[in-house]
Amino acid sequence: MQILEELQRRNVVRVAIGYIVSSWLLIQVADIVLENIGAPAWVMQTIFLVLSLGFPIVLFFSWAYEVTPEGIKRESEVDRSQSITHITRRKLDKAITAVLVIALAYFAVDKYVLSERPDAVAPQTVAESVVQEAAAPAVVDEVIGKSIAVLPFVNMSDDKSSEYFSDGLADTVLHMLAQIHELRVAARTSSFKFRDQALDISEIGSQLNVASVLEGSVQRSGDTIRVTAQLIDVSNGYHLWSGNFDRELKDVFAIQDEIANEVVAALKISLLGESGNRIVSDDTNNVDAYTEFLLAMQDLAAPHTETLPTALSHLKEAVRLDPQYARAYSSLGRAYMELHDYGLMGIVEALAEARSAASRALDIAPQSSEALAVLGYADLTDGKLQTAGQLLERAIETGPSDAVALVYYAEYLRNDARPEEAIAVYRKVIAMDPLNQSPYSSLASLFSSLQRFAEADAIIARLKEIAPESPNARAFEALIEGDKGNLAAATRMMIDAYELDPKDADIPVMVGRFYLSLDMPAEASRWFDRAVEADARNPIARSAPLFLNYYLQQNEEENFQLARELLEDNIDERRSSRFMALNVLVELAGKLDRNDVALEVLDNLYPNLFDDPPHDLERESAATFFVGLALKQSGDVERGSFLLQSYIDEQSRDDDVYGVNRSSIGGRLALGDVDGARERLPGFERIRYYWELNRMLLERSHLYDPLREEPAFVAMLENYRAEAAEQRTLLQAMTP
Repeated sequence: MQILEELQRRNVVRVAIGYIVSSWLLIQVADIVLENIGAPAWVMQTIFLVLSLGFPIVLFFSWAYEVTPEGIKRESEVDRSQSITHITRRKLDKAITAVLVIALAYFAVDKYVLSERPDAVAPQTVAESVVQEAAAPAVVDEVIGKSIAVLPFVNMSDDKSSEYFSDGLADTVLHMLAQIHELRVAARTSSFKFRDQALDISEIGSQLNVASVLEGSVQRSGDTIRVTAQLIDVSNGYHLWSGNFDRELKDVFAIQDEIANEVVAALKISLLGESGNRIVSDDTNNVDAYTEFLLAMQDLAAPHTETLPTALSHLKEAVRLDPQYARAYSSLGRAYMELHDYGLMGIVEALAEARSAASRALDIAPQSSEALAVLGYADLTDGKLQTAGQLLERAIETGPSDAVALVYYAEYLRNDARPEEAIAVYRKVIAMDPLNQSPYSSLASLFSSLQRFAEADAIIARLKEIAPESPNARAFEALIEGDKGNLAAATRMMIDAYELDPKDADIPVMVGRFYLSLDMPAEASRWFDRAVEADARNPIARSAPLFLNYYLQQNEEENFQLARELLEDNIDERRSSRFMALNVLVELAGKLDRNDVALEVLDNLYPNLFDDPPHDLERESAATFFVGLALKQSGDVERGSFLLQSYIDEQSRDDDVYGVNRSSIGGRLALGDVDGARERLPGFERIRYYWELNRMLLERSHLYDPLREEPAFVAMLENYRAEAAEQRTLLQAMTP
């Protein structure tokens, strides 16, 4: 009791309280200042250490020494009757009160003001934060410290054909690590590019823009496996963690969990603090099902006309062996969408199967980002823009590092006429997956549609660096040159792409269409035949005769029947295949007095547009235009005009962003708004993509007859013909 009284008399307790409060406030201020100036972590640690060591020293001096009017003296040398500790006490009380007021004010502002400010927190949704983060140039420097690439594990087994197994082990660990929101994980497409490459870890880290790399090896012998893994700091080559696992094959799933969680533990120490949670696998415990899944992933990693069907077969077998295998179901849904995108499966079947598989995955694993993304992409492909956006936003909220979900989300933003946001997301995907061709080609195409050709060229140049022998890179380069009006160069590039992949039916059709734009129908016909030889079932190959016959204005009855057949088969919209079938059907129906046939075909395809009132108009954009046109020319002027005006209203936003659409002009002319069509001409003339289709329709379609005598319209067509002649001469000079 006497000691406590003496502590109070010497103001030791007050000094302790004042020191603690002042130190806390100093640490808060230092934390903000140091973070803003980008100070290294050791500076803050040093401040904390100094303040901690200073505490006992201050307490010792407040006990042993006293402040007097003559200065600081040892307490034992001060006459108690002359002591002024009571005055010092009042001064300390005032100082402590002042510091406490400041500290409480800081706490209140931090908790109730700054935390509520819109610009002081992340955006309302993860989807918004993805766009915001991707658009910020400084993000890469900030995120790189919390990033990792998982390289393909080396197959050390005698059986070299079991490489899929070592790949799959690495892929599953990668998938598990990607669940951690604080950690940026390089996508498989890029990290697996370094298989068998004798590159230094620092070089790999630089190319993938990551701070750490996980590598390993797998040796499989019968029913036993040995896995070795090590986590390496890219900056210095030091091991952050390493581990060896000798297990029976049946324990492969436990090994995956162990490796992933050991890596997270190592990253917690050096990168993540204590924010990372334990992760779990959404995979299977069935070794045979897992094997089928790994074989499918090997095929999906390099999708083309031969690997996609085998990937589908392996995934079907995986879910047969384990009906609760959520990840296999979601990947099965993605495989169906890939088959459709490559022209190997019709849209109706692909959408139904993809939705069924993805829904099954969500029944098992409700937080599967891939399954949500597949459902969103299916809706986007089906024209359901609103629900597609909702599903894809949920997908990237669940899996912000899911490259598949992000690519689908970017496609949604592009279709929603939000190109700047789409560009930001594509750039984020490229940062995560810098060696994957797909986001480069999509981004270049988007830039081209915005007439931003310098940026498109830069993206294509990078694409050709990472994939110099890619037919995809060459084909997209050709399309962009075509958008610029450089048709000779575009034709030559597309021929080069064909020589790299003669089995892709899309490429010879595009060569043929470039030849049509150059007024060379004989050459076009030969290339269309090559497309049929490559894949007679491909929608773009099947629709090629429509383009040739329409260009030549021949075989009208044959063309009408072909358009009807293609639409009754529900032909996909690939490179305007469906658009041209609709155009030929409706235009020739009026010319051949077959409106009843056209309306029957259209009613079967789009019954929602024939309802009273029509609905889902935004879902059926091009169809709304052609159904309106067919109704109007058949005599149903009121309903036809309503649909045409609905199309124009819906299209106006896209016209403002991507340039005037030819059907926007045609729709106005069909409604008798010649002045409105004339006003749109200057905006349309600048647009070069699908040039041969624009030329054919403007020159041959009766829709544009009201403009035939318009000087601007006449000059535009004459300019098209003159440029085509010039480009034809250039191409002939290029031809060996």
